[in-house]
Order: sequence, then C-alpha cells, then structure tokens
Amino acid sequence: MTTTPLVSIIVPIFNVEPYLAQCLDSLSCQTFKDIEVICIDDGSTDGSPRIMDAIAESDERFHVIHKENGGYGSAVNRGLGQAHGAYIGIVEPDDYVDASMYQKLWDAAKANKMPDIIKAAFWDIIDPDTEQEHLEPAPYFHKVKTVNAPFALADDAEFLFHHPSIWSAIYRRDFLVQNGIKMHEIPGAGWADNPWLIDTLVRATSIVYIDECLYYYRDFSANAPRVVGDPRILRDRWLEMDDTMRNLQVSSPRIWEGHYNRACFHIKALIEGFDQADPVVSSCIKDIAKRVDYSFVCDSTRISEGLKGALHSQVGLLPRLKKRGRNLLGIHHTIN
Repeated sequence: MTTTPLVSIIVPIFNVEPYLAQCLDSLSCQTFKDIEVICIDDGSTDGSPRIMDAIAESDERFHVIHKENGGYGSAVNRGLGQAHGAYIGIVEPDDYVDASMYQKLWDAAKANKMPDIIKAAFWDIIDPDTEQEHLEPAPYFHKVKTVNAPFALADDAEFLFHHPSIWSAIYRRDFLVQNGIKMHEIPGAGWADNPWLIDTLVRATSIVYIDECLYYYRDFSANAPRVVGDPRILRDRWLEMDDTMRNLQVSSPRIWEGHYNRACFHIKALIEGFDQADPVVSSCIKDIAKRVDYSFVCDSTRISEGLKGALHSQVGLLPRLKKRGRNLLGIHHTIN
C-alpha cells in the first residue's frame, strides 16, 4: 500500500448499530487494498462507536472521528476535510458493498484517464430484514447508453430520472476541491444527496459508468407512509438543485428534462403525502411548480403521465393557454 491511499471512503455514522459491522466488514474485505476508510461518528448514542473503534484497532486503514451530532452533511464534510485519496467515495452505514467494488471503480478510472466521476449500479434491497426481502437491480441498470467510456451528463442524463445513489460512485478529489463541492449541511439527513447529485454530475466533464450492481442499498422506503416527514425538505432540496442549474447556466434539454422529472416527483410526493389544505404544504408545491417550464414538461416523452399529472393539477389557466397556443402554432420542445 502506498503512503497516500488511492481511494478514501467516508462513512457518516449515526445510531446504526444493527447494520454497522456488516457495512465496515464489507469495506475491510475489499479486494482493492489501497484505501482509507474514514468513519465519522456523528454523535451516536448506541453501540456504533464501539463497533467502529474496534475495527480501527484491527485495521490501520480505518480512522474514526467522534464529533457532536451535526447531521449527514456535516459528517460527510468532516470526512472530505480528512480525506487523502485521489478519489473519494461515500458509503451509507446501513448498507454494504461488493468485495470487488472499489477495485472495479479504480480500474475504470485508470482505463479512462482519471475521469471526474466513476459510477456503478446498485442492488436495491426491498423489504430489508423481513421474510419478503429480495434484491432488484438499480432502475438505470442496462439503461445508460455509454458504458466503460467517458461521457458528460448532456450526452445521457439517465441518472437524473432515478434515486440519487451518490454512494455507488467515486469522485476525483481534485474535481471536488476545484469546484468547491461539499455536502449541503442540513439538520438530520434531509435529502442532502439530491443537491450533491446535481452539484457533481452537472459540473463533471467526464463520467464513466460500469454496468454492474456493486452496492447493496437497504431500501426502507417501500412501505413508508410518506417519503419525508417535513414537506419543506422536498421543496428546499429541489430549489437548491434548480439554483445550481440556473447559476451554471445549464442549456442541455436532456439535463433539464431529468431535472423537471424530479420536480414533478417532488410535487407528486407533496400531494400524496401531505394535506394540501395546509398552507405550508400548499406553498411548497407552488414554489416548485412556478419554476417549472410547463410546456417543456408537456412535450417530454420521458416524464411519465403520472408525474405530469401532478404538475397539471397545480398549473393555472395562463400556462395552459400558452401551451395550447404553442400547439396550434406547431411549436414544440425537441429533446434529442
């Protein structure tokens, strides 16, 4: 192993005692040995600190930092500040990874002149820890057009239509530093992975995708009554992504299509998960809808009718009349 590790893996940890040993063991057993694992104890009050301290004693590649609770973003950023690797990965402490994951990601990096991002697919663990537990491949598995070769998001924005899955990738550290990319610091978890998705993918000039499921994601959301407890999380995270899109002056129709797909998803989640009569919920929906190009969404062939319907229900007469006028004139958005 070299003095400086090639890949730094950040594990933000808060009260995940039942799963943590499996997660850390999967990192310790990587076939790619040139790694460091930075365990950030974000003020855990269960047995998680004991588990991470124990593996750090037996494996010198593991480093533990104990800190007061500051939320997911705060923990990841603390890890970013401590990382030495050429590439950086993030692993959720209740998930685990294939033994070959970082070897395959590193091999892809070397084979493609060290791109900004190397990303794999993942296994979705449905109904974890129940008799119904089973694996399903990531929804973008076999759908990304370019495999094992560099591309930019404007060439193929497939990732934007699915779960952010920011943990099935490694990111070149210089790329993150040069662009000032950090995790948004939000109390709790707060869907900080959503703005990270846009902050990284939109800025990347070279992305390499490996069409293999190498990460195991415990999906606890399938039977949850709602996707989040606070409607403002859905609004705030999408608005943050939209701010990034506008600040970077993104022009690619493919990227905007994926971004608006996420807007419609957030609107649908707000409609179905909360009481629209609540002024906070109503305001959240309106704040998203007013930033969406209604005609663009209507013309999209990728955004599902179900998601479009969520937006339709929130759009007033004027946008509908404008869209009808465009149709009469034969004017449509083209998304190649």
